[in-house]
Amino acid sequence: MKKIFLITLLFSASFIQSQEVPDPIRAEYLMCNLNDGKSFDDFMKWSKSWNKVMDATDEAGYDAAVMVPRYRTPLNDFDMFWVGHTDTATNMGKALDNWFGDDFKKVRDSIPVTCVQAFNAVQWVLESNFDSDELSSAYPVSYRYCNLKEGKTLADAFINLSNQMKISHEAGIKNGARLIRPSNGAPAQLAEYDFVLSYGSPDWEEWGKAIDHYWSNVNNTDENKAVRETYSCENSRMYSGTLIR
Repeated sequence: MKKIFLITLLFSASFIQSQEVPDPIRAEYLMCNLNDGKSFDDFMKWSKSWNKVMDATDEAGYDAAVMVPRYRTPLNDFDMFWVGHTDTATNMGKALDNWFGDDFKKVRDSIPVTCVQAFNAVQWVLESNFDSDELSSAYPVSYRYCNLKEGKTLADAFINLSNQMKISHEAGIKNGARLIRPSNGAPAQLAEYDFVLSYGSPDWEEWGKAIDHYWSNVNNTDENKAVRETYSCENSRMYSGTLIR
């Protein structure tokens, strides 16, 4: 986990003050390649050592997952990416102090990957109807790049998408979503967009159910029309996620 920076992002006042939109959490993303002779199994073994030190030292409530490309072109930009979360910027700072501290030196030096990109972000988490303990060992997550329509705000996007997702949740479809605003270190391609939209399901079957239900029961509803009038997205890609902590 190299080249990680503290978050310094100013938020739209109207977005923060909306009573229907929760405070954002903080996140960091690191795109990494396995070192020569190393495998994903080696990385997972390393993560157990990382967790042991975290159990003894973490005061930030830091959680993490690793994503491996599944539906993405090209597939060889990087082998995986790490995403870590804390509830506040202060706690992200604590997590970084912890990582760069003496207790983590052995773990830092033994990481079996080299990270080639790193940036931080804020995330607004929409209501999910499943718990982290329901996640499979290779759960699906999609990301797409989005732009707001003229006169629309991130608050509008959050509220309208929340209303649309209630249709699926009421039908028993398990999924969740996040609106992501990349910040320090974000690659140029992300800077062209207003936000990144992420969807997650506890397993791939639920992902398939969500797609079928969308086209049968959500598309062209009033809630769906409100979403389409708020923003548009492109460049969808999918990853297989593994919860690390």
